[in-house]
Amino acid sequence: MRVETKKPGLSPGRAHSNALSDIDPTTQTGRVLEALRRHPMSAAELQWELRIAHAPAAVRDLRNRGFSIVTEWHPQPAKPQAKIKRYRLIETE
Repeated sequence: MRVETKKPGLSPGRAHSNALSDIDPTTQTGRVLEALRRHPMSAAELQWELRIAHAPAAVRDLRNRGFSIVTEWHPQPAKPQAKIKRYRLIETE
């Protein structure tokens, strides 16, 4: 028996859209989107500054909704020889 599942927030036949109106700005995902529009942030920065439970899950949700988010390596401020990953939103017009 095959069970069909659908992604939350998407109706059948509806194309992915990256319009802000599709994302509630009061949700964790919406707050992550707004933060990434300002500048790249690491998962730890997102979790501490936005007080969210799990930043990678919010980033995954945004990617599933069609947003282009890349992961880049940056020097760690406390340890220049170490690196941390930061998420960066690629805005397309």
